[in-house]
Amino acid sequence: MKRSLVCWLCTIVLAGWVAGASAQTVWKFSTWVPPTHPIVELVWKPWMAQVEKATQGRVRIEMIPPLGTPQAHYDLVRNGIADVGNVSIAYTANRFPLIGGMELPLMSDSTLAVSVAAWRTYERFLEPADEFRGVKLASIMIAGPYHIFTTEKRIERVADFKGMKLRESGGISKEVVERLGGTPFFAPSPQVYDVLSRGVADGVLYATEAIVGFNVTKAVRHALEVPGGIHQSAQAMLINEAKWKALPPQDQAAIEKTMGESFARLWGEAWAKTTASANEILRKEGVEFRTASGSLLEEIQRKLAPLDEQWIAAAKKKKVDGEAALAFMRAEIKRIEAQVEKR
Repeated sequence: MKRSLVCWLCTIVLAGWVAGASAQTVWKFSTWVPPTHPIVELVWKPWMAQVEKATQGRVRIEMIPPLGTPQAHYDLVRNGIADVGNVSIAYTANRFPLIGGMELPLMSDSTLAVSVAAWRTYERFLEPADEFRGVKLASIMIAGPYHIFTTEKRIERVADFKGMKLRESGGISKEVVERLGGTPFFAPSPQVYDVLSRGVADGVLYATEAIVGFNVTKAVRHALEVPGGIHQSAQAMLINEAKWKALPPQDQAAIEKTMGESFARLWGEAWAKTTASANEILRKEGVEFRTASGSLLEEIQRKLAPLDEQWIAAAKKKKVDGEAALAFMRAEIKRIEAQVEKR
């Protein structure tokens, strides 16, 4: 009888140990990006696979339909409705004035360079300001460069912006439209095709990739590319803080290796592919591409130049040396661009 009891207890303990050893943490990832968007296959899924591999299967991320609007995703993650989520900083720009500096015009044509430089700048200058309090920041990425796409009107000089209603995404994007003389019109990415095809707006400030990724191709006829981008679009990947803290240290350390600069590189390399593909698709669809140069480019640069000083002043209020941060970011962009060219 005693032997049977001992065997029974051993069986219970062993079963509990096996169950604990095989337990898996599953995070729900709510993304407002449509499932057909190439970034899902090129970034989201590869990163999810990296996390699962790094933790030897102990942590798995499961993509689910969006649990709210694009603007709501920060709160969805912070409040634990979603475990993981991606946000576009411009949609709630008032929450992230420092990160908004990474969206300034004329930064770079390389999404890889600007994304990696943005992460390094965040770590070195902006992290102490704690703009992402309440969540675990997995990475910062930059979608861009943004250019100007119009439905009917061909922009040949800055005066052509007058009277044009242009879709913007908030934050610096809105100010860019205003400084160029246009009328800003906000709409989240999933609604851009509707506002353009119905004539509610005359054009959009958008990444070339996004025109194809959000199925806007049929609504635009002209593209004005601005060297370095008319502005950039900062994005962030977030993890619920409680879910992160619940992980054992070994799994946190393993996942950390897939985040930060590693994630920014994954994003930047994927975006380069999607931009090249989108460019080809749009040209085949008959979209006319022009590059701003000469007096047009000079006038755009002149009108947008004050945005740098404006951000530096805002950073000072947060006790951040904005001038040093901006100089560092631009130097890092050039350094990374040079490295990419040597490949």
